[in-house]
Amino acid sequence: MQDYLTTYPVKEINFSDEEGNFKPDTITIEEITSLCQNTLDALFEAWMQLRTIMNRHESTLNKRWLKKTMDQRKETLSKVCPDMPRMHRPDFAVLRAEAHPQGKTKIAADFAVRLPNINIEDLSYPKPLLWMLDSRSRNFPSIFTNTDQDSIRVGIESKRLVPKYIRGYTMYLNGEWSRDTYGRLVSWEEDRQALLKCFRGIAPDPGMGLLILEIQRDVLQFLVRTSAALLHDIASVDLVMRPLERLPDTSLPELLARRVGKMGSKPLATEHESLTAHTLEAPYRAPDIFDFARLKSLVEAKCHEVDDHFLLLREDPGFFAEMLHEGCGHTVEAILNRQYNQRFTTLSEPAWNEAISRVLMQAYHDVFIWHTVSCLLNRLIDTYTKHTGRVQLGEELPEEYMKVFSRLGFLLDCVLEGYLDGLSQYMSAVPTFKQHITNEMHGERRVITVRKKPDDHLFWLFTELLRGQNGQGGRCDLPHMFQEVEILITKDQQQKKRLTWRLIRLVSDLAVVAELQRQMGLSSCTGYLFSVWSDKENDVWLKKTLAPLFTIREIMNERTKLAPFVMDLRLFNYPSDKTRTAATTAKMRSAEQALDVFWEKMNEHFILKTGKSLQTLEVNYFQHRDIQRTPLWAPVEEIRDDSKSADGVGTPGALATLVERTERTVEESKPLVTREKIKTRELTPEAVIDSLNIGARTITIKRKAFNAFAALFGRPVTDKLPGELPWNDFKRAMVNVGFGAQKLQGSAWLFTSEKGNIIFHEPHPESKLPMQWARRIARRLNRNFGWTMDTFVLDGVVGDGAAF
Repeated sequence: MQDYLTTYPVKEINFSDEEGNFKPDTITIEEITSLCQNTLDALFEAWMQLRTIMNRHESTLNKRWLKKTMDQRKETLSKVCPDMPRMHRPDFAVLRAEAHPQGKTKIAADFAVRLPNINIEDLSYPKPLLWMLDSRSRNFPSIFTNTDQDSIRVGIESKRLVPKYIRGYTMYLNGEWSRDTYGRLVSWEEDRQALLKCFRGIAPDPGMGLLILEIQRDVLQFLVRTSAALLHDIASVDLVMRPLERLPDTSLPELLARRVGKMGSKPLATEHESLTAHTLEAPYRAPDIFDFARLKSLVEAKCHEVDDHFLLLREDPGFFAEMLHEGCGHTVEAILNRQYNQRFTTLSEPAWNEAISRVLMQAYHDVFIWHTVSCLLNRLIDTYTKHTGRVQLGEELPEEYMKVFSRLGFLLDCVLEGYLDGLSQYMSAVPTFKQHITNEMHGERRVITVRKKPDDHLFWLFTELLRGQNGQGGRCDLPHMFQEVEILITKDQQQKKRLTWRLIRLVSDLAVVAELQRQMGLSSCTGYLFSVWSDKENDVWLKKTLAPLFTIREIMNERTKLAPFVMDLRLFNYPSDKTRTAATTAKMRSAEQALDVFWEKMNEHFILKTGKSLQTLEVNYFQHRDIQRTPLWAPVEEIRDDSKSADGVGTPGALATLVERTERTVEESKPLVTREKIKTRELTPEAVIDSLNIGARTITIKRKAFNAFAALFGRPVTDKLPGELPWNDFKRAMVNVGFGAQKLQGSAWLFTSEKGNIIFHEPHPESKLPMQWARRIARRLNRNFGWTMDTFVLDGVVGDGAAF
């Protein structure tokens, strides 16, 4: 047998602070055994009482709780537990209070960090308490081990909760399903596997295990007291000894559907499925089961998003100019000179080269990284399928599964580190943040120092996110941190307006990574991401797997010297949001030509430096697609009024004539050439449609949805395009054609269907899509799903066409 004590030597744990003033309490095996036994006795006594109460009086409990108003629920909770904090996530409030002792908010700190989910704000809603009563009474305590350990992370990291320390033992909680084995202590000398399970996070050390048992005991006792308060007219002995006359059974979902809307209180969930709402509800429900289908849909949508972003940089001059302008604001020269929202006409050529490298390197990084994540996830799913039945709670994972799992976990850590590095930089561009951020140059390295401002809740949340980047160790888990940011900016629109669009998009990216890591924790059956690879092995693997990305980064770091081709951003003036005329067509073609010249020079630069073209370096990671280009202007005859139906919807023949004069595509690898105009007067409408290879499949939709898609796909030649499209109209239109909409954190929305998955970002700070953004969305929908305006048919109208 392998000697795990030798292979994985356990060092003495150092709990002291930076000055060495803090030491944990040590405890003997006899003492901790006695404490565990007393805690387990109280835990199972409360659990059996709660099970009996729920089995006999669940219907009565549900009805009485749902009949109460919000104020009545708060009053009941306060009587049951006078020390219960009033605010959501009181453990975060404790951290803020420590940093800002002048605050007036008084919090029972010990209660707040031990039981952060037991608070009046959350439990006074109709659903959470009923979820908690249901889940805790019907499930054995062991399935909540990871959930309860995760809930006290703030208390552990802030050292307000300090587990007793004893070396040489492991407590078995996960995967134990009987009272006799739950919470048992196993010596490392007697069972060498116990050490390995403790080291890999499968089972906790005795001190942490005792803390988990105490939390479970306190939660169950709270639920028993709350049930007794709601059933106050029933004698305590009758609650568990003599059943009441059985009432008509009504399911909990039916009761919630009947009562929630009548109580005048806001439900936790929003109109659509929300990642924030899911995170809010999770502590009160039975733990999630990991869902590979959900992981895959999220990663696939992210891959489509980064691909489309990169393609827009090559295809859309207006988007390229926007990204470059934003990149200029984060160059060292602009930041040191406090030039954040200017035209950057005074920036030097090296600063422009830095901006080019920053914008393109970020785009390349996202494409390479997310496609590698997708590849590893597919391998993990295949490996899991191969070892079905062996991935179980509290058990060792198959070695093959762990190797792929560890690689994916390491790669997600790399992604997270890169995004956190960008977070501090983008915070520098927020007007209300930058006065508390210092940028300095140490040689060629930029050092960002964030000063504390604890009285600013939003700023404090972002500084907490940056703790991990600064090597201090995050005190709060990422999903709940992003949940707090989302709640704050949703409740207070003024706080949301403080954030730049780039920063709120970065929050979305970070939230996606955090959700993937959370799901990975569930798939490990431990809630803990353990790696079987050493740091050196991971680094070697990363450099080999992403060799083309490291080559591109090396060339970008040398600066591209292409600034003369982009310093005049007027070259990229791209009026795609305007009605097409000879003048706007000429401007668009000129901007596209300027962008093509830039990418041609970039390709030449890489061939000179590496002997390889960009397309060769990208071939295994980026799916090359056609680039859309504007054809030569051709006058269009005015369509007579009689060419439209009574509803104002154009006939198919008129549509076919208009479609031909819209955007065309050419192969990216081919030089830009102009195709000869098709003389549609000499062709039948059917022949024109066939020549454009327009699909025959159509989708019948309602008027509002039709108008939204008409704004996206409207004919710029003759249609008068709207100035902007309300985001809610676009969102509802996507739902109308069969997509499910899930609000991620930040600005991201995930749209899922059998056709595929795609991520779009809500406009910020306004709630309307500028027409340039709308046209870009139309391009993405066309590429991913093949949609054009001819795809949509107005319900009740024969034929299709634009609604304008």
